[in-house]
This record gives sequence, structure tokens and C-alpha cells, in this order.
Amino acid sequence: MGFKVTLPTSKVEPSLNKTLRLKESMINKIQDLANKKNISFNALVSQMLQYCLDNLDEEK
Repeated sequence: MGFKVTLPTSKVEPSLNKTLRLKESMINKIQDLANKKNISFNALVSQMLQYCLDNLDEEK
């Protein structure tokens, strides 16, 4: 199953701040998608990263 954007739930989990450097073109694409899905940039990036971690094919 592929990645699907969902609206954030009211479940609050502690969070920390972390600064990332991303290419401007990537930021623009993510922001455009966030705007279309009516979700914050941060919430979308968090969902994308969680999906990647959950579906990581780790070689042993």
C-alpha cells in the first residue's frame, strides 16, 4: 500500500525541534501538497517520515 496523507489526530505526543536543510524545489513540492490536502507542512513531513520508517526495507 502506498503513502496516503491523513489529517492529524488529536493524539498528542511529545515532540522536539530539529532543523533540516532541504532543497528549495523539495520544500515547494511539499508545501504545495500540504496546501492541497489542507494540512500543515510539518504534519505532512512528519507523516512522510513515519511512512518511510514503517516501510524501511532493512537488509540484515
